[in-house]
Amino acid sequence: MTRIVSGFAGGTPPALCVARSATALIAADSATLTDANIDPTKAIDCWGLDSIFVGVEITGGTNPGMTIEPLFRDPDAADGSRWRRLITGVPDGVTLAAAAIQSTGSIPADLSMIELRVFGWRSVFLRISAVANATSTTAWKILAMPGKSRVSGHWPRS
Repeated sequence: MTRIVSGFAGGTPPALCVARSATALIAADSATLTDANIDPTKAIDCWGLDSIFVGVEITGGTNPGMTIEPLFRDPDAADGSRWRRLITGVPDGVTLAAAAIQSTGSIPADLSMIELRVFGWRSVFLRISAVANATSTTAWKILAMPGKSRVSGHWPRS
């Protein structure tokens, strides 16, 4: 599997990319959804994809983990209203659950990949909404790779 450093490869999927990274202690991102706090240049283009898979690599610490929440950017909205959370219903095949903000739950640094729905959106930011056991961590990466392709004719405004 090819690992690239930004965005999805134009080549044959699956292409694993580093969506975000830092040489620092893991920490949650700001909950204030403005362009000053959520950098649009760090969003990934998910055009043509119904879902992506995300995972984390974390250096140091004891059993660290991150919870990832996808944010969707509307470039035509005013700052402070551009980044949106999607409240999703239950996945296909699940009968009991309430609608909820889509997130991964805590992803351990064991190379697990978790599927997130992105609905073909052009600008998706993978926000760190929570961390676990962050003490003594020294570096982190959020990894992403294409999931299911979007069915043509069902494209969101973006």
